[in-house]
Amino acid sequence: MSKDFYTAPELADLGYVSERLTTVIGEPDSVDGEFRWDGDTVDAVERDILAPAARIMFDAFAPEWNTRIQMNGSNLALGWPQMEQMLARVTMRES
Repeated sequence: MSKDFYTAPELADLGYVSERLTTVIGEPDSVDGEFRWDGDTVDAVERDILAPAARIMFDAFAPEWNTRIQMNGSNLALGWPQMEQMLARVTMRES
């Protein structure tokens, strides 16, 4: 299921904040003027860093529905929809 690379628009479609891609994933390769992040690197960052952090956040806030709604509406860089989406990708890759 892993891709060879991800472009900035593809990562934005997955819920990443475009302005913070290098902070989260690292420096991209430039191919024909297009920035690309290695697929294995993106998968590893999600699996080894972001998914464990999101699971902790879910455990901390999931019982509090009001907190979850506030986080959904607060335009956080990594809000609940993005975490759910990323956890689904990581879970699918693991299985």
